[in-house]
Amino acid sequence: MPKPANYFPAIDGLRLLASLNIVMLHLGSSNALAYMADCTWLMPIFNAPAFAAGIFYVLAGFLFASKFSDPERRIPVIPFMFSRIAKLYRLHFFMTLLMFVVLVFKLSGYTHLPSFGELGDCASKGLAAMTHPWRSLLMHISLTWSIVPDLGMKLNEPSWSLTSFFVCYAITPWFSRWLFRQNNRTLWVLFGAVFIPGIVWAVVFGLTDNLWFDGYAAKYRFFHMFAPVRIFEYLFGMVIYRLYNEGFFDFLKRDYVSGVAQVLLLAALYGSLFLLNPNLNAGFNYAFHHSLPVFIYGLLVLSLLSGKGFLALFFCIPLVRKIGRASFYPYLIHLPIITIAWGICNLNRPKNTLLLLLFIYTVSTLYMEFKVWRRKKAKASKSASGTAR
Repeated sequence: MPKPANYFPAIDGLRLLASLNIVMLHLGSSNALAYMADCTWLMPIFNAPAFAAGIFYVLAGFLFASKFSDPERRIPVIPFMFSRIAKLYRLHFFMTLLMFVVLVFKLSGYTHLPSFGELGDCASKGLAAMTHPWRSLLMHISLTWSIVPDLGMKLNEPSWSLTSFFVCYAITPWFSRWLFRQNNRTLWVLFGAVFIPGIVWAVVFGLTDNLWFDGYAAKYRFFHMFAPVRIFEYLFGMVIYRLYNEGFFDFLKRDYVSGVAQVLLLAALYGSLFLLNPNLNAGFNYAFHHSLPVFIYGLLVLSLLSGKGFLALFFCIPLVRKIGRASFYPYLIHLPIITIAWGICNLNRPKNTLLLLLFIYTVSTLYMEFKVWRRKKAKASKSASGTAR
């Protein structure tokens, strides 16, 4: 009989914080936060950002390792993959199509919604202004854009993470079983070894010019999104769960210890933002922005598991948890919505920023709650049907 999966309520709140930070990052890059330019102590959190995409890999690795914590449990790869695709890919597909349509209209030069007779002209002008539009669309839909981003324009950029996530999901059943056969010494070796690929990647990034890319931005985008490196961030999450399950972090369950750890880790994360320096070699900046935060994220996750400490208590508030459980949806949908919102209003105002965030997270949470309700209804109907027989 498989053991029930562990559940850690504070993790839901951390998801929300990470999602919100990335949405704010893209609001800032779209010039929607210019009114906050004087907040020099706050803007690095959004611009760096403090909670980057790596935290989603650490969280996912940790949570799936806890879900599949029984080493004897068989986890079929195909059904598991299809369940993840059903949950995430459909939204990515529709958001990519939406962003494609929005960009066609935006680049067409039309300042009003085209009438039925103007649709053809609007589409032709918009497509002509785009760079390889159909190839870009195909690459995004097929999840290959993040592998060769210089071959097409970005449509719904956050969707790059799905490429590496689906690779991570594919290896989860096998690695879960393998990991639970390892002794403590091997686990600690893995705890450090999973960072080696990321550091090597940073060295390569820092010691090379622009390679075959058009410029630094295109090169950075590729190195930032490269799927195989992201897999090791996911594996780090799985390893720390295994160490946690072995009791190595039980000291964090003591009174006040988790709270102190949370303060220190948040301070370390904030301080790491100021290590980024344009005068340093690009490889150092890459490591400070990727490998170092991922290590801090893992320790922060561990500090939250007991539910103690000021941050964990806040994250355990029911409303925060409910919004946090839906937090990957804002990650996938926010860029098309930001683009549309700029066509409707001036986002560079505090009120409009707040309204946009309320809209994105309300829609996502309601969608998540609807899916939960529908799943419960289907389960109840199936149960009732079985009882009737």
